[in-house]
Amino acid sequence: QQLKHISHVLHLNQNVIFLSCSGTQIAWFIFFKAKFALYQFQLMKSHIRTLNNYQPIVLCLSVDVSGVVMMDKTTTGVWLLHSTPRFPFLRDQNKFWPDSGAKNAQTFICVTFKYDEFQQIGNVITFTFDDHIPADFHENLQKLRGDDNNNRPQRDNEVSTQDLTSEGGTSFCSFAKKRCKDLYSHIVATYKTDVRVQTWGGQSGRDGDYCEDKQRQVINIDSLKTDLGTWNAGNDHSKWCVSTESKNHLICIADMNRSDSQYERPGGALCFEHKKASQLFKGVRLCESDCDSDK
Repeated sequence: QQLKHISHVLHLNQNVIFLSCSGTQIAWFIFFKAKFALYQFQLMKSHIRTLNNYQPIVLCLSVDVSGVVMMDKTTTGVWLLHSTPRFPFLRDQNKFWPDSGAKNAQTFICVTFKYDEFQQIGNVITFTFDDHIPADFHENLQKLRGDDNNNRPQRDNEVSTQDLTSEGGTSFCSFAKKRCKDLYSHIVATYKTDVRVQTWGGQSGRDGDYCEDKQRQVINIDSLKTDLGTWNAGNDHSKWCVSTESKNHLICIADMNRSDSQYERPGGALCFEHKKASQLFKGVRLCESDCDSDK
C-alpha cells in the first residue's frame, strides 16, 4: 500500500522485496517524492520503531546538516539526510512529522553505517539542536558532543568532505559547508563534472545557472515528471543533483537550496556513484535551463 504513493524507492539489497526498514536487510534507501504525508509518516515511523530495538539508542538532530543520526551501542546505526524543514520536531513537543511536510515534494536518503564511521560523521554534523546520548555510551562519541554545543569540535575549512563506507560496502562522500558558499559549485569542482540540480524555487533570490568560463557548470532543473505527475519549482522542495554526463553516475542528495539566503547558512550533501540511481533521477527531468541560453 505504501509503495503506490511513492515515485521512487531504491534498494541496493536485491533480496529486499517489500519496503522493509530492518537494519539487517537494508543498506540504504532513497525515499523520493511521496504524494501524501500520511505515507511519509508511516514509513518513517516504521523505521524508527525498528531502530528502537537497539538499546540504548542515540538520537541527534542537526541544524548543520538537515537530518537525523540514530545508532545503537554495539555495531551499527543510520544517518538520515533529507530536505524537509523542521523534521523531526523536538522530542519534547511530541510531534514527529511537521504539518508543512504535506505541501511539497521532498527527498530522503537513509544509510546504514558501521559504528566506526560515526566518529567521522560526528565531525561533519558539528551542531545539534536536540539529542539523546546515554551517559554510558562510547566515550569517543561523547567527546564529539562535548559538554555543550559550544564546546564541540569546529571545522577549519569552509567546505569539508568526508569519505564514508556503508554497512553494505557502498562508498559515499559527505559534503558539509559553512556560510557564504554554493554547495553545488563545490561538488562539481570535487567530482570534475557538470551537474543538473533540483532545489526549491519558491523563495525569492533563487540563483541562476553557474556558467563561468572554464569552470564546471551547475544547471538548474525547472520541473520534473514522475509517475505521480509533474512537479515544478514552486511545489518541489527536494534537493539533489546528478552529473550531466551519460556515463557518469554521480548522484547527491542534499539539504541546501541555491539562493543568497541559503549561502548564509550551513548545510550539506551525501554523494555516491550508482548507475541505476542516477539513471532514475536523470529520467524524471522535464524542463531545465542551460548555460548557452543564458548568454
